[in-house]
Amino acid sequence: MSRVLLFFVICISFTASLLSAERTIPFFVSTQWLSDHLNDKDLVVLQVGFSRNEYKYAHLPTARFVWFNSLAVSNPDLNTEMPSAEEGKKLLEELGITQNSKIILVFAGQNVTTTTRIMLALSYFGFADQTSLLDGGLELWKSEGRLISKESPVIKKTTLSLTIDPSVITDADWVKDHLSSPTITIVDARGKNFYDGSGGGVARQGHIKGAKSLPYSSILDSTNKIKSVIELQKLFDETGIPKGSTVVTYCHVGQQATLVYYAAKYLGYDAKVYDGCFEDWNVRDDSYAVEKTESVKK
Repeated sequence: MSRVLLFFVICISFTASLLSAERTIPFFVSTQWLSDHLNDKDLVVLQVGFSRNEYKYAHLPTARFVWFNSLAVSNPDLNTEMPSAEEGKKLLEELGITQNSKIILVFAGQNVTTTTRIMLALSYFGFADQTSLLDGGLELWKSEGRLISKESPVIKKTTLSLTIDPSVITDADWVKDHLSSPTITIVDARGKNFYDGSGGGVARQGHIKGAKSLPYSSILDSTNKIKSVIELQKLFDETGIPKGSTVVTYCHVGQQATLVYYAAKYLGYDAKVYDGCFEDWNVRDDSYAVEKTESVKK
């Protein structure tokens, strides 16, 4: 390894260590870490799923069930926007969350982004430094022969005083006003075909004008684990995301974007998610510009 590359590796690793030191738990925890800490005071494991039956069939010991869409407002116009403080407070209290809770989120199957969307909501409701994702999720836990439960834990309802952090999300007007800002990088987390403009199902095909393409799937390895800091930084560099810029991610409705958001945060970027995403942007007037790649235009 050359001295320059070695220095680069050390700098990135040092930055990631500093970021982890500012948190009560790492961004992403290993199965071994969780196994070692499973019975810690104030540790809360939340397993995110599409149905309670899925959770009842197999979940981590002590895990509490969270429906994937429980911290998102859906209506005839938009699918996945942040709920009100009252709705968030009610759910978190019912889950037994306290001000001191350290929360580990677990995804089942391939459902990483629905889980990082819950993670973003918890950040919005003031638990950013107290929330982590189990790297590899339930499938990795099971593949290692670790204990699985079918018993639902008894949850004692709590009383919370939430501190909302609105900085984790932004809206269409803010994005529009910052499209030409040299310190802001808009990042499209959808599959490349949607970014290019060949993906159907929307009023205007393509991407937000000037946005970079970094598909959410590129953040994960073949086992649904987060790629290393070195690999992620290489992806960001190759995508053209300058170090020091504020990264604003979007996708279809606000799930895939959250995985790229957390990769950005993990690397030390300031980051936001455009709440409403392309579902919101593409039905607006032409001043909210949409473009296709040159290959699709031809």
